[in-house]
Amino acid sequence: MVDDGRHLPTFVIDEDASRAAGEDRWRTACSCDRMPAHAAGSREHALLAHLAHVSERLAPASGPKRLPSGARVVLLLLAMLAVWAACYVAGVLLAQAMDLMGAVLKAVLAGAHLAGMALAFGLMVLARRFIAPTRA
Repeated sequence: MVDDGRHLPTFVIDEDASRAAGEDRWRTACSCDRMPAHAAGSREHALLAHLAHVSERLAPASGPKRLPSGARVVLLLLAMLAVWAACYVAGVLLAQAMDLMGAVLKAVLAGAHLAGMALAFGLMVLARRFIAPTRA
């Protein structure tokens, strides 16, 4: 058993599966509430299922989590800047294509600027779990 304070197993006998099989069938759950469901089996099978879950959770991170958090923040800032710049450039190109001037030009550019900022911060909200996870 791995006792890191976050992955504590709970073993229970599945009465329906036990009655159908004619012997005790065990299920396990984890205190982190992220353990996938598995078919009821022997107590050893339940223990192995929990150990597989724990080893997966405690394994070295893969994907974006393998980068240091500072690098992930920089990549997020670059992505936000790219989204904002794409919206602003689209506004400028739209204004040039429509040959706008004066107050209408300023309104279109301001709208493009605000739309770019809104999309960039929306990206930040969507990516927050990949940048700085708060739970294991």
